[in-house]
Amino acid sequence: MSYKAVFSQTDIQTNILEQIRIAFESTTNVAATLHGQRKIYQGTFGRRTSLFPSQKCGGSIPLESRLELAHAINLEQNPNIINYRSQALKILLTDELTCFPDFLVQTKKGNYEVHEVKPSIASLSTDDLNRFAKLSDLLHSIDITFRLIDHTDLPNESEISQLLYWYQRGHRFNWNNFEINYALDQLTLKEFNNSAQVYKALESMGLKQELADYLFFHQRIKISPVKQEICEAH
Repeated sequence: MSYKAVFSQTDIQTNILEQIRIAFESTTNVAATLHGQRKIYQGTFGRRTSLFPSQKCGGSIPLESRLELAHAINLEQNPNIINYRSQALKILLTDELTCFPDFLVQTKKGNYEVHEVKPSIASLSTDDLNRFAKLSDLLHSIDITFRLIDHTDLPNESEISQLLYWYQRGHRFNWNNFEINYALDQLTLKEFNNSAQVYKALESMGLKQELADYLFFHQRIKISPVKQEICEAH
């Protein structure tokens, strides 16, 4: 029995949209984790799996590589992204081929995107490129953007470490708009030589150091020249 005889194009499109609805309505499990259609088992031999505790998503996002972690950090930083999930969709491409794209993304404008993260786009095989072309065409038919992302678009290892440090410290507290805007108004420079300058400036205003880490992570202020070193707590 052929694939087309069982599933029409409309069936597949409808199924994808239903999966998207379910993915973003899903809640965390008892471990505060948001699993997708394909479960990523932590500690799998030969893979650098991790859980990223996303503020945007309201739970931990399972990831199976450092590249995926780097992309999750980018999504968390991006002000145009309001929500995302990993391994959230199971998509039929042919009667013998099912794929689980790495990320499902929701934008501030209410649009959806599907992202696939690979080490190198230039090194993909012809079969892989054809598969992603089919996936892109299918998603485009329901107004969903497909993006291929590789290491050139992502933070490197030292940058990941720095960003995670800022993220963990910067999200210890819930900052209100008054605190954020007051800090930005008072910090007349938007680029500093080192983090210690910003920590000291915020303390002089009666604000916590961790607010600086929040502003660093979300790229509201920058250290120039950029040094990929893990900041020491003061």
